[in-house]
Amino acid sequence: KREASNLRSHAHGLNLPMIKLVTHRLDEYVGELKSLADAEIDEIQVFIDRIEKLADGEAVDEADAPAVVRALPAKRSADIDFGKIEKKNVEILLVLPEKAMARIVERELANCGYRTSVVRDAFAAIETVVRTRPDMVLAAMELGLLTGTDLGCALAAMPATESIPYAVLTSYEWGSPKLKGLPPRAALVRKGSQFSDDLAETLARFDIT
Repeated sequence: KREASNLRSHAHGLNLPMIKLVTHRLDEYVGELKSLADAEIDEIQVFIDRIEKLADGEAVDEADAPAVVRALPAKRSADIDFGKIEKKNVEILLVLPEKAMARIVERELANCGYRTSVVRDAFAAIETVVRTRPDMVLAAMELGLLTGTDLGCALAAMPATESIPYAVLTSYEWGSPKLKGLPPRAALVRKGSQFSDDLAETLARFDIT
């Protein structure tokens, strides 16, 4: 885990976007592992092979980047038995600074068979969305310098990302001044007892199955 984290840190210092993306996914994958069996070792090797090819100069078109990322092994959740779940080629990007909240949301989505990746701030999210084209973005309202509204507006304003479904995870209700300016197409997933129902409704609304 330490080596994967170090590799990710080194990659972020380089102007090599694809290597940054792959090392980020490797760090996420390894971070979820409690033990290593042959299957996990084989999947880690997939990441390493891809990183080596990119480091050796393999060119990846921007248009092909989403497919390259989705071809990487999906991270596992210790709380989910993936053997009984139909895994889907659907990826949801979570922009959630709080690790505890991110784990709750990831667990819920993993239980439905969806792939997830997590970034912690809005600036990293914009780059990740542009490069990987997730099927949906779910962001917290509080993201440091920017808000979930700012991020939603930025993505809605760019032709490259305007069609990607966007939702905010918040304790606010519709009508709250805090939600003023949120793009009209954005969905609301409320924390607390409504979370599961709101998430299911949001996935259905955006036809994510």
